[in-house]
Amino acid sequence: MERWQPVLFSVRLVSRQPPDLDASAWQTIVAEQLKAAKALRDQGKIKAIYRETGSGVLAIFDVADPAEMDQILAGLPMGRYFSEVSAHAVWDMGPALENA
Repeated sequence: MERWQPVLFSVRLVSRQPPDLDASAWQTIVAEQLKAAKALRDQGKIKAIYRETGSGVLAIFDVADPAEMDQILAGLPMGRYFSEVSAHAVWDMGPALENA
């Protein structure tokens, strides 16, 4: 069994309100998503999160392995409304630059 070191992921999430969902119902889902994001931040799973004007969010996740990243994304309240999801493993280049 392969063992993973903790992994940072850059995750971009874009959601769209379905045309058949009224604004009130959509705002309820948005509020649930915000609560979930706050809980993930409080747990240390989200290291940073940024709003991309007019499109979505970009978040830096710190997770145990790719399977945990998949589980988190699948469990988000807005999961079924994401029109775009991209997740890329990233690493801190700072130490390499210090030693260059």
